[in-house]
Amino acid sequence: MKAVQIVSEPGVRLAAELIVPADAKLPVPAVLLLGGGGPSPHGIYPLLEAKLHAKGIATLSFDKRGVGASTGTFIDAMTPMTDDARAALAYLKSRQNLIDTGRIAILGLSQGGVIAAALAAEDPTVAAIVTLAAPAGQRGTMFLDSMREKLMAAGMDRTASDRVVSATRIYLDALTTGGAPNAIRSLRVELVKAFVQGGWKRELAEGAVQTLSQPATSSLYTVAASDVLSKIRVPVLAMYAADDTVVSSALSIPEARRALSKNKDATIVKMPDVEHGFKPLSYTTEGKKEYRGWPISDAASLNLIDSWLPQHLLRTVK
Repeated sequence: MKAVQIVSEPGVRLAAELIVPADAKLPVPAVLLLGGGGPSPHGIYPLLEAKLHAKGIATLSFDKRGVGASTGTFIDAMTPMTDDARAALAYLKSRQNLIDTGRIAILGLSQGGVIAAALAAEDPTVAAIVTLAAPAGQRGTMFLDSMREKLMAAGMDRTASDRVVSATRIYLDALTTGGAPNAIRSLRVELVKAFVQGGWKRELAEGAVQTLSQPATSSLYTVAASDVLSKIRVPVLAMYAADDTVVSSALSIPEARRALSKNKDATIVKMPDVEHGFKPLSYTTEGKKEYRGWPISDAASLNLIDSWLPQHLLRTVK
C-alpha cells in the first residue's frame, strides 16, 4: 500500500492510494477504480480490491478533487471528473517499474462508468473496462427519457411529464450551449411553471430546477454515452442493477447493446436483487427491502468481476 499524489489540471493534486500485491512478480496488471457521482473518496470498493490483490492485480483509487486530502474545489461535473481520471490513468502508465502498462483496466460506477468508457474510447492502450450502472443513450435523450420515467413513477401524468421534459430540454440546451443570460432566466421561469402545472408545489419545483441548473446535473445532459460506447473496441463488461432507481436499466441496456454491437468482446448483464451501488438485498424485521454494505459488495456481482477482469488482465506475458 502506498499513498501517492497525482497532478491534475488546473493545479490540482489528487490524494491517491496505489496498492501493489506484495508477492506479485513485477510489473503487474492494474485496475483504476472510479467512484460514482458525489464526493467520492478513495478505497470505497474494499471487497473488490481484496479479490483483485489476491490474484496479483494492483489497484489505484483517489479522493476526488476537494475531497479528503485532495486539493482543489469539488465540482461534480463531467469535465473536471474526466480530467482527474485521465490524470490518474497517466500516473499508472508512468509507473513502469511497478505496472505493466499494457494491462491496465478501468472500472467505474455510474458517473465513473461513463468516464471509464470515455477514456477507453480515446486511449486504445486501455486493456479493458468494467462499467456498473453507467447510463447509455444519446445526448440529451438519455437524460430526458430517464427524467420522464421518474416523473411518471412519482405520480405525474404523461401529458404533464412531457410538458416538463420539453421545458427541461429547451432550458438545458440554452444553459449548456452558452445561451444569453436573459433567455436562460426566462426559460427557467417557464420550467418552474411546468413543474407547478404538473402538480408540484412551487418550492419543490424551484428546488428541482435549481438541481437541474447545477454543473453536476447539467453536465450529465451533455453526455453522449452511446456514441462513446460505439467507439470502444477493447473488452467491455457492462453491468446493470435490477433494482436501480437512479439509472434506468430498462432504458440503458437496449442502448448499450446497440452501441456495443460491433464490439467483439462486450458482455452486458443485469444483476438481480441489487441497487445502484451494487449492494446486496436484505429485509428488515418488518419485511421491507433494504440494501447494506460497501459499494460493489453483492456476492454475485463481485464474483463476476473477479472472474472477468483476471481473464482479460492475467494473460501470459512473453
